[in-house]
Amino acid sequence: MSKKRKKRKLKLGRILLLCIIIIVIGLGIYFVIPKNYGYKKDVVKVFKEENIIDIIRQNKKYSKVLEEAILNNSFNKEYLLDYLNINYIEEDNYIDNINKLLVLGYNSNDINTFYEKLPNSINIIIDNEYDKDIVNYLNLSYFKEDYLDRYIKYGYTIKDLKSPYDVTNIINNFTYEDNVTYVNANLDKDYYTDDINISNEDAMKLDILVNKYHKLDSKFEPSDLEKIDSKFASGNNQRMRKEAKDHFEEMCADALKDGYKMYAGSTYRSYDYQLGLYNRYVAKDGFNAAETYSARAGYSEHQLGLAVDILNHSWDYISEDNPEYTWLINNSYKYGFILRYPRGKEYITGYMFEDWHFRYLGIELANKVRESNLTYDEYVARGL
Repeated sequence: MSKKRKKRKLKLGRILLLCIIIIVIGLGIYFVIPKNYGYKKDVVKVFKEENIIDIIRQNKKYSKVLEEAILNNSFNKEYLLDYLNINYIEEDNYIDNINKLLVLGYNSNDINTFYEKLPNSINIIIDNEYDKDIVNYLNLSYFKEDYLDRYIKYGYTIKDLKSPYDVTNIINNFTYEDNVTYVNANLDKDYYTDDINISNEDAMKLDILVNKYHKLDSKFEPSDLEKIDSKFASGNNQRMRKEAKDHFEEMCADALKDGYKMYAGSTYRSYDYQLGLYNRYVAKDGFNAAETYSARAGYSEHQLGLAVDILNHSWDYISEDNPEYTWLINNSYKYGFILRYPRGKEYITGYMFEDWHFRYLGIELANKVRESNLTYDEYVARGL
């Protein structure tokens, strides 16, 4: 064979070898790379059948969730990118639960967060409607995982809220912070149901919350009740707990220096007194009306000896158009008192706006409640 012919044959061989190498590399990219990421052959086959192999290549990593979804015949192409970004957990029904969460509308970030921070509540999330705010709930210091089912249900039923008060503003301006706060305050339950009973020891704490969910013992009576100076009271038997009494008298004395006369019109009430009063209101105005302004026995702040209904200079209960009311709003917190049932918060407090009803909390706490711009019910619900 001539040298020229040998040279031509060698050249053709090199060209053929180069072509083979190019073909092998191409096939490797198409068939081998996904497998090199750790995927099983059967899974790679599905990649080709579903025409998603390019997406797998672009992802450049192995996804146990994706592989398990395919091997369990639970793969849904619609959720491919979510599968790729969900962290795998060795758990029974994991892939099935992921698919249920995806169908509800949650994405991979949501699901990773749920399994990281709410692993014991996955079934609760699955069994409810989609709630876009669950991750937001987790960012709140007053979020309680035990209440998650209630948060979700309350959130998607708020639009149908029924109340004896106008709740238009509540519905129209409802936030996830409100959701958690209101459920913590038990507003997802009917009044006077599932009572939280207050021990007599706790009832002596200045910050104790009493409302339509928190009930005092029928025998409770504060041990340090004292009569208010008759200069600042209607009659000689208006009593409050000593600290509250002292600060009320100081407040009235300072108001008088500014030209405003105020008096205690109703202070401590025993359980039996409140029972009789409530029943009289029901007989007079009917049950539904009485419920909006009078507490049932055991649920009244007056039994604490820390509440006072205040009279103006005319010996009428103060109203918001009285100068005394304005003075109190601007100054009462300095003496440890707050307006307990403000306007616009009726649904939250459970009572109509009472411009005359003030509650003693102590100066430090009263200042904090005022600065929070919350009702005391909300303040407690947020654990502030």
